[in-house]
Amino acid sequence: MKEIYVYYIVNFFKVLKKYQSGFVLLFVVAAVLVANYICSYLIDRFIKPDFMSVIQDNDEIIGFAPEAWLSLLGLVLGTLIIVISVASQSTPKLIDLYTRDQTSLLYVWYIVVGSVHNMFLQLYGDFRPIAVISSMLFNTYFMLPAALLLAVPYVLYILRYTKTSNVVEKIALVNLRRIRRLGVWADLSLLKDERLIAEYQFELFESLNQLDDLLAYVSFKEPKGDIINKISQSIQAYVAVKPRIAQNAPEFFRISPHIAPDVSFKTMTVQFQEMEDNRTFYEQKGFRLLGNAYFKLIDKDEFDLASLCAYELSECGRAAIEYQDQALIQVVLIRFNTLIRFGIKHGLKNQEPRNLYNAIFHYSGFIHHIIKSGDREMIKKSCTYLNIYVNEIYQHSRKNNSFAFLVDAFTWEFKRILIELNKEGLDPELQNEILHLFLRIDNLPDPYEDSHKKGQKFSSGVRTLQIALALYYLHSLETMKKKHDLILADAIAGETRADQPKSLSDVAARVESLKWLVKRIIQDILDDHAYMERSALRRAVAQTCQRLAQAEATFGKILTGGTTIFIFLMTWCTLGLLCKCLMRPLRKRVHHLPKARVKSQLVKQ
Repeated sequence: MKEIYVYYIVNFFKVLKKYQSGFVLLFVVAAVLVANYICSYLIDRFIKPDFMSVIQDNDEIIGFAPEAWLSLLGLVLGTLIIVISVASQSTPKLIDLYTRDQTSLLYVWYIVVGSVHNMFLQLYGDFRPIAVISSMLFNTYFMLPAALLLAVPYVLYILRYTKTSNVVEKIALVNLRRIRRLGVWADLSLLKDERLIAEYQFELFESLNQLDDLLAYVSFKEPKGDIINKISQSIQAYVAVKPRIAQNAPEFFRISPHIAPDVSFKTMTVQFQEMEDNRTFYEQKGFRLLGNAYFKLIDKDEFDLASLCAYELSECGRAAIEYQDQALIQVVLIRFNTLIRFGIKHGLKNQEPRNLYNAIFHYSGFIHHIIKSGDREMIKKSCTYLNIYVNEIYQHSRKNNSFAFLVDAFTWEFKRILIELNKEGLDPELQNEILHLFLRIDNLPDPYEDSHKKGQKFSSGVRTLQIALALYYLHSLETMKKKHDLILADAIAGETRADQPKSLSDVAARVESLKWLVKRIIQDILDDHAYMERSALRRAVAQTCQRLAQAEATFGKILTGGTTIFIFLMTWCTLGLLCKCLMRPLRKRVHHLPKARVKSQLVKQ
């Protein structure tokens, strides 16, 4: 019974919205009639008869009212037509919003009803003047002054209403209310009717299309940024209510005929079934709009707004991770790969790497969210994609100098991911797999390549970051050893501390893991320098560590958001410890080689 009652209430509000202007007119007419009756009663009862006689003998006191009403109506309507017409040239959805604005409908209908009310009293007063005196006083000295006093504030309200930022805020607010209401309707099992579902899907898409149209028309950066942010907020709000819809109304995720012809879906018809199964049709729509905006913005060299698109995509991914929507996480990952792929194409064509740097920064942020969730498979997949693009950028950098910085930037983000994996204490096997991807960045190039860097075998920036990662692991190793000794000492003394790891086995496992990670990096360095003499290798590592020690703290702050990794690396562990780790396996390798072979290798080098 409750569901039926709520169903009729919902349909009533639908009719109310559809015929909003007519219902507002009826409300204003009813309010004027009730107010007229009350005021007439009060005037007839409390106004003295001699004052009434004065009013009856002076018709001019109320003879100006019709002209005043019509002048006010013409002023307001004329102002509205001019302001709305001019503003709608740059804000195409303004007229649609104005025709549904409750404040505007109330005020305009109030003036119209007041004018008609006065005309009726003037006509009726010619036959029975005494009977309409009270109503005439109410119309002339109450309704008309109120309309005049509200005229200027209303015009100012319309001027503020036509501001692009206010239009964007209005559209977004209505859409967010609709999305939140969607969760309530799902809880009440109202999303069962196909017509209601189709209408709701169309309204959701219509709001996104309105924001997209505004993005194409506005020319200032601030409203463009607001629009991009509102699209992202709509997607995140939808992701928040999505579990309730999936639980109570899974039929809602079927693509209705109302949204199938949408311009964003015309090239995705073969994916309809997949979107229905994954329940991602609304997110796909929003991501398509963000992607299109990104492509247009980088073509116009609006790097900050293009970066905002990548950031908002990362925020949508964070919301998907928060609500454990695996299908949506995969969609966000694919969209990021699309942005990076298009950024590579644009960078090669225009010799402009900034878009790629911004995109990979936010892609790294998305991977950090995945790491915090502990999703092993998604971590591996996202890092595999990152490795593919880093190696592609590395190959492009050997022919295109503008891409050289991107190699270091991509490698830096990769290093941050590995550090985050270690801080979160994820299993050593996963860290080893991701480290393997990291060490494959600067593999030896093709000896037959046609490049001005053909003789350069390694990237000094990549090598520097690899050694920096090794230094971090060594620092972590020393820290874990100290914790191990402290726990052991406390265990012997029979004491425990709340801030210490749970057991010696956990600390021992992390120590062994860190040792293995350091060995992997050292082994990779030695393999890359297989034909280099020990002294030359030592000098190369020393030069790299000196660059790390001499790096300014501000550089580290810019790239890490406040953590000055570069400037403090040399306080974590000494250069001698790293060289000792490098020289020990190098001695063994050279010791077991025949002297003639060692000499030939040095000659080749």
